[in-house]
Amino acid sequence: MSDVIKFKEFNISERAFFIGLLVWVFLQLSRLIALVLIDDINAGLESTAWLYPAFLDIFAAVLALPLIGALIIWRGFLTWTAVIIYLVISIIDHFGNFTTTAFVGPPSIVEEGMNPLLIPIIQTVIDFIFLMLLIYNKYRGLFFKISKI
Repeated sequence: MSDVIKFKEFNISERAFFIGLLVWVFLQLSRLIALVLIDDINAGLESTAWLYPAFLDIFAAVLALPLIGALIIWRGFLTWTAVIIYLVISIIDHFGNFTTTAFVGPPSIVEEGMNPLLIPIIQTVIDFIFLMLLIYNKYRGLFFKISKI
């Protein structure tokens, strides 16, 4: 853990990346709206095809706070790996959303007149950008340093 750079040592772009990642993960708490969708499915108002994306949304929302805690307190290889896995599962969830929307239509929680694919497309792009930046040496180094053998 001694090899991990302290937050006060980050340069401006590293601080922007790290704070942006924290904010992005925190915003995933809004995915708890999937509880309403699950309730609609159980009441027979929505197709059961929406269960898969809804459960992945719940996963993303429930794990957001522990992940934020890990990012702040325990930056290291395991936290970096957890963030990578989190973002990949989030992207998989968005593709599940696209597929379900294509086959059964948008869920009832989508507001009238809104493009049902717009928000998932934006979320997928942001998840993908963070995923690619986490693989990039500069930002990966905020979590751990790879030493040469």
